Amino acid sequence: MAQDYVVLKNRSEDGMIAINKEVIHSIARLSLNDLEDVEPAGKAVQVRIEKNRLWIRADINVRYGASVSAACELVQRTVYDNILFMTGLKPYNVSVSVAGFTF
Repeated sequence: MAQDYVVLKNRSEDGMIAINKEVIHSIARLSLNDLEDVEPAGKAVQVRIEKNRLWIRADINVRYGASVSAACELVQRTVYDNILFMTGLKPYNVSVSVAGFTF
């Protein structure tokens, strides 16, 4: 069974702190919606947690005429920074897949 949360603080006498992967999914999805030259594509964001490491994949459409490499770099940086800022968790990997272009 897949792990549905990332542990931020291991068990102590006070308990355990963990974040559900749906929270991370929402942060990444909202990050895509805020960017110019980029639109979410298909499922848009997939979140995978393995061995307490966070893997994120973003599927995007790039606006015709925009730099694909710059758009991908911006998506990676924005998703990474927003998750780090909002949760304190550093994603292990943020990959971007260009599904197509919009006009």
